[in-house]
Amino acid sequence: MKLKHIEVFNAIMLSGSVSAAARILNVTQPAVTQTLKHAEQQLGYALFVRDKGGMKPTPEARQLHLRAQKIFEQVDELRRLAQSLRPDHLAQFRIAIVPSLSTTCLSRALASFKARHPRSAVSIKILHSDEIARSVALRECDLGIAYGEIDAPPIDAEVVGTGHLVWVERREAGARKRADTTDMPIAEIAARDFIGIDKDDLVGKALLGLLSESAVFAGTRLSAQTYQSALLLTLDGFGPCVIDSFTAGFSRDESLSVRSVSPRIPVTVSALSVAEGRRRADFDDLLQAFRTSLAQVDDDA
Repeated sequence: MKLKHIEVFNAIMLSGSVSAAARILNVTQPAVTQTLKHAEQQLGYALFVRDKGGMKPTPEARQLHLRAQKIFEQVDELRRLAQSLRPDHLAQFRIAIVPSLSTTCLSRALASFKARHPRSAVSIKILHSDEIARSVALRECDLGIAYGEIDAPPIDAEVVGTGHLVWVERREAGARKRADTTDMPIAEIAARDFIGIDKDDLVGKALLGLLSESAVFAGTRLSAQTYQSALLLTLDGFGPCVIDSFTAGFSRDESLSVRSVSPRIPVTVSALSVAEGRRRADFDDLLQAFRTSLAQVDDDA
């Protein structure tokens, strides 16, 4: 099958008819019909059975479509990479950052950066860590700020901050802040109902591993995909949460009690880049601004 055959085949599989496939591909219906006919002649078997409800895929077509989807994912990555290399994209400093670090941390870093580079244009994408790694690899951003120590060539990953997990809950009326200096034992967390971290999160997995050693741990009834979401749920009265010290430190809400989890579970923040991004004259200044912002918050936490 040639690429044009695969394009038509995929469009029909997605839309269910020749007319809809033609609209997707912005070509005429006869062109789609002719390309499909040629593909079936080349293969020696039918891909679709025509009925009143449209085009019904054959068993062979269903098997081919599984592989075709992977091909189109690769084609889409190639397209995105080609677009990201356009000269107008290279003019902006493109940042991709996780949601919980996109508020105060980003604002502080940008304030320092803009003081030195007032004329620099900056664009910001809010993504999850795995999406950031992919975006950096495709040259869609110059700098990615993500959680975890990431090893994914051709990405260059550098740890710019190390925090830890903390237990956050609403402070009881009249409670003294001095009590926050005591750690929250993992055994006590296991016996409590709290807002957990998504099980697919790297830190969430580490926490779950420790908690599962306790016979009293029955799992969490509520979990959040981001640390920021978990914190907001705690602020809204849904119960305590376990999040990273950076997110807790940026909150500064006096109604919250923040205690370190014991034993300490580290949370690293990495800066992701590729060679093209690091060649920017202002790259090191923005990277240092992030490093300073994270260090300030972790000291406070």
